[in-house]
Amino acid sequence: MIKAILKIGFFVAVIFLAACSGDSNPGYEFMPNMYRSPSLETYGENNINGMNALTPVKGTVARGKLKTFNYDKTLEGYLNAGNMAVNPMENTDENLADGKALYGMFCKHCHGKTGTGDGTMRHAIYSAVPHYNDEKTIRRSGTPMSELTSGHIFHAITYGLNAMGPHASQITEEERWRIVLYVQEELQHYGLE
Repeated sequence: MIKAILKIGFFVAVIFLAACSGDSNPGYEFMPNMYRSPSLETYGENNINGMNALTPVKGTVARGKLKTFNYDKTLEGYLNAGNMAVNPMENTDENLADGKALYGMFCKHCHGKTGTGDGTMRHAIYSAVPHYNDEKTIRRSGTPMSELTSGHIFHAITYGLNAMGPHASQITEEERWRIVLYVQEELQHYGLE
């Protein structure tokens, strides 16, 4: 029994001493790029596979870089959009139908079916939803809702206005223009004729 313990002790000592031999070789690395990854600076010019942190992902739009609308969130941006932005969507039956469907998904619950502010949202914050056809001149642009331009409406959808939050992350640029087309052609003068 003592001989067996001595043999086991001897083998443990040999293994222990072999493990501590001082060899600086770390052995075989299965994934060396995971052990020593390259150091990259955030937002630096790190060109890996033709991309860097400043290049937007394919199919996305960089913040503030829309194709047809480059106005900021300020009052000045709103007024400039109202004076200069033009809806690039043609007034076709297909675009109006798409605009109506999108309006039904994103706008109707607050603005109502006919744009008179009588949607199904019932909350103290949302109680004063403006009519698209009102004649009050208390708007940011100094014009009544019935005279807002496509740029004003697109700016409000993109950046939000008062209790209305921004919808830029939910609705694409083209879809927003279709909603604007529908609002201006079908709702903005509803009941005024």
